[in-house]
Amino acid sequence: MRTFTIEPLHAPSMEACRLRIDNLTKPIYSLATLELIAERFAGILAEPQPNHLRYGVLVVASDHLVDGPQNSQHGSESYEAIKRFNEGRTATQGAASKLNAAVHVVNIGLEQDTVDLTNIDQQVIRKGSHFFGVEPAISQEELESALELGFTYADKLHNDGLQVVAIGNIGERAFLDSLVTTATITGCEFSDILVHTECGPTIEQRAAHIHSFVDRFDIAVDDWSALSESERRDAVLHLLHIAGGLDIAFLTGFILGAASHRMAVVFDNAVTGAAVLAAVTIEPLVKDYIFPSAVYEEPIHKAQCRFLGIKPCLHYNLQID
Repeated sequence: MRTFTIEPLHAPSMEACRLRIDNLTKPIYSLATLELIAERFAGILAEPQPNHLRYGVLVVASDHLVDGPQNSQHGSESYEAIKRFNEGRTATQGAASKLNAAVHVVNIGLEQDTVDLTNIDQQVIRKGSHFFGVEPAISQEELESALELGFTYADKLHNDGLQVVAIGNIGERAFLDSLVTTATITGCEFSDILVHTECGPTIEQRAAHIHSFVDRFDIAVDDWSALSESERRDAVLHLLHIAGGLDIAFLTGFILGAASHRMAVVFDNAVTGAAVLAAVTIEPLVKDYIFPSAVYEEPIHKAQCRFLGIKPCLHYNLQID
């Protein structure tokens, strides 16, 4: 993984921003979270009065567990999803156009071929991640390629002048890799973030089943805080190699690169959140550059926000990312 430097938030700009906010004609702290966001952006951008931010969206596409027993669609749903992006008819693109925000979509690992989709950036590393019950999700070489590609996109969007990037994903069966990554980093039990279903195995049975696959790879860490910086980085990279997948690795590199360029990153779901956890564990200062978007009823996403000590800004009783 390439070297990078992430700076702390710029304290003088934050102090100047806070002083200005408190002297506006309004009750003190009457804008609540909006004031905290403005203050943090002052620190991110080293600008006492941050405004007219330049923003964009980055969506990465990759399927998971392609050689696993649950792969019945063989990437057909993912293909239809990315095809809608190629045709410019997604809700994401509709919202972004209102804000003059560019939407970048890159395919690094969908199972189906997308070369006919000319509006999609084709950067395929391999056609889907492995099922860790068969072998590690991605090879060491594929991990390095995904991380470096993420850093490259951070460079690209920074050079385009973006200051805030919302990240998203397209892909089938990402749930299990996100769950294992989240549980390993946060220390929570698989059973705590699995969703109850009316039929099939119980949560406890499913948790034991996952353990039977991953325990042989020795990805567990008893105490992350006891590790040195290099040991922490190596443990995260080993986790991504075993159970991360191409998109989580790509986004981990992107988040680290974005923070090194003093760009803010907005995430919303279990997959993007798994990448946030990986990046923050590698470099804790990343957390200052991260914003969760909306609250929604998904145990993995909730566990990620609890661990990071951050609260999503939008409360709309959403059930999906």
